[in-house]
Amino acid sequence: MHETSESNTVWPQVIIWKPFLRAPQTLLISKRFRGKVNIQKPRKPHFEKQLFLDISKPFYKPPSYTIREIDLCNYNKKFAKKEIDNPFERILARECLEWFNTSKMVVFLHLNSISMEDKTPVFAALKKNDMHLRTYGKKIVSMATTGTRYEAVNHLFTSHQNIIFGQPDRANKMFKILKKTPQLVVMDVARSQLCSVLQSAGSCLVNQLNQNQQILVSHLDKHVEIQQSQNCEKDETKSES
Repeated sequence: MHETSESNTVWPQVIIWKPFLRAPQTLLISKRFRGKVNIQKPRKPHFEKQLFLDISKPFYKPPSYTIREIDLCNYNKKFAKKEIDNPFERILARECLEWFNTSKMVVFLHLNSISMEDKTPVFAALKKNDMHLRTYGKKIVSMATTGTRYEAVNHLFTSHQNIIFGQPDRANKMFKILKKTPQLVVMDVARSQLCSVLQSAGSCLVNQLNQNQQILVSHLDKHVEIQQSQNCEKDETKSES
């Protein structure tokens, strides 16, 4: 027989794992303020808080429209654009003035989006009929026409402008050539079309305003005619009686 004793019994070991860090619990303390907080005139903060507020306060520069012009510029330095004397531009200006002097017909064109492949046949057709298509910039035209009788054409130029130089007897052929290319618009034709549209709109408005008056006048005329006819019939009956 085996002897059993309590010392020989083996009990199962139970290991309980505990977390290393425990979540802190929030501590709520209720506090009652006896006095009312003055929102309009708050109490000045203590020194450290005021120092932090002053350091973290954002700084915005004043708007430019409140500053004088002399203060805006950098040491009052004005960098003007220097005009470079370009001999090639003077040659083009001389050529442009010569075209104005020798041509009795000068046609200004408005150029829409067009490729060079579409523009080259127009240039060749005009050249074949003794007309010349030229493109000049605003600076070259101002150099050519300043102080001459052609100075009024400067307001037609903004950047580059296409001009046809020729004689008046070639105008019909020019319009036939330009009819095939709607990208090239004659400015005088566009102006006349705009004037006709504005004039037609004005005449239409006048007709609409006068329509009621005209109807009233026509009705009154008919009423007068009816009364006159009735008076004539009465006079005839009286004369017969």
